[in-house]
Amino acid sequence: MHDVLACRHVDPTAHLNLTETWRAADPSDRRFTLRHDAADHELATTASRQLRHADDFHAAARFMIDSGFHPKAGCTTMRLADVFARRMRCSKDGHFPFSVERTAHELGLNRRTILNHAQYLRELGLLAYVEHGSRTNVIRTRLGGDAWKPGDGYRGTATLFAAVAPCVWDEAMGRRISGTGYTSRVVGVTNAGRAQACQDAHRRAATRTSTSPGISCTPSVMVPPDHRQSQVEGSRKDTPRKRAARPKNTLRNTADGPPVSPEECAQAIVFAEQLQREVWWLGRSCARRLGYMVRPLLADGWTWQSLAAELLTWGVPGHLRDPAAYLRYEFERRRRLHDLGVPATPALPDDRIDDAGTRYTAILRRREESNTPVWDRYAEEIRPGLRSRLAEVRDARREEPPRCVGREPLWRGSDEVFAQSLPIQSWADVAPRDVYRAKALGLPTPTGRATPESDQGWLELMRDQLEAERACAVLSAELDDWEAARTADPPGTHR
Repeated sequence: MHDVLACRHVDPTAHLNLTETWRAADPSDRRFTLRHDAADHELATTASRQLRHADDFHAAARFMIDSGFHPKAGCTTMRLADVFARRMRCSKDGHFPFSVERTAHELGLNRRTILNHAQYLRELGLLAYVEHGSRTNVIRTRLGGDAWKPGDGYRGTATLFAAVAPCVWDEAMGRRISGTGYTSRVVGVTNAGRAQACQDAHRRAATRTSTSPGISCTPSVMVPPDHRQSQVEGSRKDTPRKRAARPKNTLRNTADGPPVSPEECAQAIVFAEQLQREVWWLGRSCARRLGYMVRPLLADGWTWQSLAAELLTWGVPGHLRDPAAYLRYEFERRRRLHDLGVPATPALPDDRIDDAGTRYTAILRRREESNTPVWDRYAEEIRPGLRSRLAEVRDARREEPPRCVGREPLWRGSDEVFAQSLPIQSWADVAPRDVYRAKALGLPTPTGRATPESDQGWLELMRDQLEAERACAVLSAELDDWEAARTADPPGTHR
């Protein structure tokens, strides 16, 4: 069987959670019958329910093997179950492929051993067939017998297993099950199952605490230390000079700076939104984050008009993942190199925003003043002559006779009705197109040259030919009889 793990992206090196959640009070009190019948190993006939998580399958396999329900199942069977549990992580339904060669190479066992222990897992009710493997070349089946070539390769069909849990394990874990078979589901737990789950949770917590004694609570409860108040151990020479000589970031708001009021934050956000409408490469950035970045520039006397004029002169990359961070970095670089000039006078007027509509009203008034003389000249000089000319053209068209339409109207009749309406013997001189056009325009149907009905010579010719064929058939039969009689008489015999 071919290697299917590579195409299904199965990670054989993944580690499982080996928490022992399978322990019951006494496994010897449970009774279980092995599933020796092969019909019980199918997905539709299995008595076990579906498992989706690898940890559940590992716990169920550990319980069934350690309980001694199968006399031949042991450590090797559990190793095979661990391999199957790792492959379950690639399927949301708990299905996984079974390649005998790959599994044998992974566990260092032979083919027969892998098949035997897979059978033990099926008999314990832990595996069910989803699809049986086949050596038929699926590539040849997909391409077709004619299109397939020997160079296209070979790929068989892998065996697919579904991880399932037997009922005895659910009973030992104190679970209440609704339904039967593969589609059954867990609907609750019993009192014993709840107490056992609490004990397992306490045991897992104690195990984690013993392995990591420095952490006594979850990270969400722990308060992170303040790195600004941490003292540097050692003398001054231990501090890297490159980091110590770095200039102070003037664009970053530090805790020692003056406090920022909510009104100043809102003003910075409005500043950033106005800047985004003018500079195309800032449209993808967040207005709040951009406002935080440009807040020091706003304090230095920059306006959104002057800053927009400055940014439009920059040459930026075609795609910026973080425009706000690029703006902050570029301003730092230009200020460090003394390449950033003094905020210029706003190139755009401050009254560009017309909230009250005064500028729009003034535009309409100016347009009306320029268009009024043109309209008056049209109404006094051009409109009377144009209307009289239109009236003359309209009257002239009424006096003209109706023109014949050159386009042939559509014939919407049935093809069978049209074929039956054709005159007999009209195909010699009259084409069907002429008959079609005549019917469409309502003209008389043209007729072709008709064959005289009195001319019956063709009937006599057919009758003579039939009689000649009959005579030839009689003569041929007599000749065959004569040949047969001549062959039957011996030589020298005379009748």
